[in-house]
Amino acid sequence: MTPRKLSLLIAVTALVTAVGTGVWLAWPGPDLTAQADLSDDPVRLHLESSDTADSEGSEPPDVVVLSNGIRLTNIPSNCHADTRGSLACEDRCNADDACPADTVCAHHPDFGFRECQPLHRFCDDASDCTSSDTCHPMDTSASGQVLRRCVPQGTLRAGERCTGYSRELESRCAPGLLCVHEFCGPPCSVHDANACVTGTECAPNPYRVRGACVPSCRDRACPQGERCETDYAGEVPTCRPFVGPACLDAAPCAANQDCLRGFAEPTLETGAFECRTRCDDKAPCAKGLTCDETSGYCFQPCTQDTDCPTPERCHVLHRRESQRGCGFIAEGLPAFHR
Repeated sequence: MTPRKLSLLIAVTALVTAVGTGVWLAWPGPDLTAQADLSDDPVRLHLESSDTADSEGSEPPDVVVLSNGIRLTNIPSNCHADTRGSLACEDRCNADDACPADTVCAHHPDFGFRECQPLHRFCDDASDCTSSDTCHPMDTSASGQVLRRCVPQGTLRAGERCTGYSRELESRCAPGLLCVHEFCGPPCSVHDANACVTGTECAPNPYRVRGACVPSCRDRACPQGERCETDYAGEVPTCRPFVGPACLDAAPCAANQDCLRGFAEPTLETGAFECRTRCDDKAPCAKGLTCDETSGYCFQPCTQDTDCPTPERCHVLHRRESQRGCGFIAEGLPAFHR
């Protein structure tokens, strides 16, 4: 290539580079406020800030913020927030003959209001269902017609625990029962104070309208190895199994220790508690224990479960690290109890 052509090539390359850089610097970039919400959880926590809502009434028409701050999406237009942290919905029909042909005035399975629903959603007998389902009475229409649906033939009775993956929970309960808060129970309305029998309370579904009557420990003690707790304030308290010391209740830790919480193997659906000794350069750990600098607590090193006293397990202390220690949880050191 001649010197002249080489000079022209360099000049053209420099020009293209300069133009591209200028366009890139001037480009405004993506509108982050318009990015899609990919979460499949129907319940969102509403944050009181300008980042989530500019002012009252700025929410989309299918979004409702309850009086307790919970933000619900995909809400029908005939439902609105009440003053008790739940939804109140108006019926869309009041009689079967008010609905078009081949439809019936029935309750919405999630929101509880009556609406015209196609008859093909219901069944007459087991022949309308698959071999794994049964035709079970689930509702009564506005005009008194018994409505049946094809539902899985679960075996768990009311009050028994239903645990596992979310899509499998309902199929574990006996026909006619719902799985809410890890318990099977008969359907109920959160607006009916007398919906459940003594010893149970109506635990709301994610949409805070309907729910299931589940065993409550509000006025009774839990069996040994279980403790009465809730995930959020205002929810129905239930007895949940745990391993380790009862250091949040009747067995407090020593003065130089903290009661920490984690979770046992996920398949056990069991809480885990343990007393961990604080440590630093001025307060070393006892003989045989090592101070974890990241968390500031002592731990017993291990390479396998047999190195730990039962029922502790040998687990990875921190993600992306190989260091292992004994404890009542499967992975990582637990965090302070909320």
